[in-house]
Amino acid sequence: MNEFKLIDDVMPDVPSSDPGKVAEARARVLNGGRRRRISAWTGVLVASAATVAVIGAIAVVPRLGGGPVATVTQTSAEEVLSAAVDRLARRQEATGDRYWRREMEQVYRQRISVEGREFVAEDRVRDVLWNGIDRNKVMVFSGLDTRPFTAADRAEWEKAGSPRLCGSDTDCQNDMIPMGKTRYVVSSEEEGLEQSTTELSVREILDLPHDPAELKEKLLSYWPAAREAMKDTQSTSSAQVKLPEQDYWLWGLGERLLLDAPTTPGTRAAVYRMLAGLPGVRVADGIRDVEGRVGVAILRGGADGESEEQIVIDRETGDLLATQDVLPVPTADQGNIPPGIVYMSMVIKRLGWTDDEPVIPEGCGPDQKEDQKEECLR
Repeated sequence: MNEFKLIDDVMPDVPSSDPGKVAEARARVLNGGRRRRISAWTGVLVASAATVAVIGAIAVVPRLGGGPVATVTQTSAEEVLSAAVDRLARRQEATGDRYWRREMEQVYRQRISVEGREFVAEDRVRDVLWNGIDRNKVMVFSGLDTRPFTAADRAEWEKAGSPRLCGSDTDCQNDMIPMGKTRYVVSSEEEGLEQSTTELSVREILDLPHDPAELKEKLLSYWPAAREAMKDTQSTSSAQVKLPEQDYWLWGLGERLLLDAPTTPGTRAAVYRMLAGLPGVRVADGIRDVEGRVGVAILRGGADGESEEQIVIDRETGDLLATQDVLPVPTADQGNIPPGIVYMSMVIKRLGWTDDEPVIPEGCGPDQKEDQKEECLR
């Protein structure tokens, strides 16, 4: 039921900046080799270089021969993350409501060249997922807008003749998620999470371990089959794209559990700890998402011209703020990726259980014929 998702669920293949290669790699990782229809916007690029900050805490200590003097003790990013994750793990969350609902905005930024003028355009898509025990899975995608990214980009766009910007709709023919319309995809039965050969029901997701070591062991039990599926489906045309190794695959599955699955607070906390413990992964405080919200982040990549993947977390609650990708430095083969900006982001707006029901227009329900699902635009 994921065939109509605009992107391949936050699993970029970092070494390549070519959108087609990235899309192809994601399709193999997440769907056992099925290549989805992905627009040129999907490979593209986003905003503001991440800055690392450290929180200072004031402590008062006695001074010999006089009054107290203030000294500064520093709290590390790892300590900030640990405290936030501890608070999340202790949270009690009712799961008896009818649906788990996640609303986010997919944000893409891309450098465009028209009539000798270059500018960066930003495309936004509203993405709402409804899921629950014994409930049809419902995915709702709405094209919001496409516009020049900054005032300087707008000036260049205007000098280029203000060409039409269609976001994810590559030829402006309303074939994917056109601006001002909504696409509905409704499953015929309960569906939890599917990635490559890994399929988890909602009940299985709710029962995932709260201990990071146990969670990692559980998830890695799915790795051998996923690895073989990716080998079998690797096409000749994409042979130059290296298949992800175990830890990279685990990172992608962890992101999916945070973004697209009704995981409990305890499991979400375990996912954070599991990902932060992977080889080469770093933790940094003071990272901003594309909405300007500041959090503590789990980071991977970012060396030798590859993009850096960021999982940005609320410092106080442990809630997920966003996942985002940034190309930190210019490279010889960066294509249309402006260095130093977040070029793709999944921005969480709302996440949790609800008794609300998704509103599905007539003709877009689970009884719709398979060959008509792509036409369910309203």
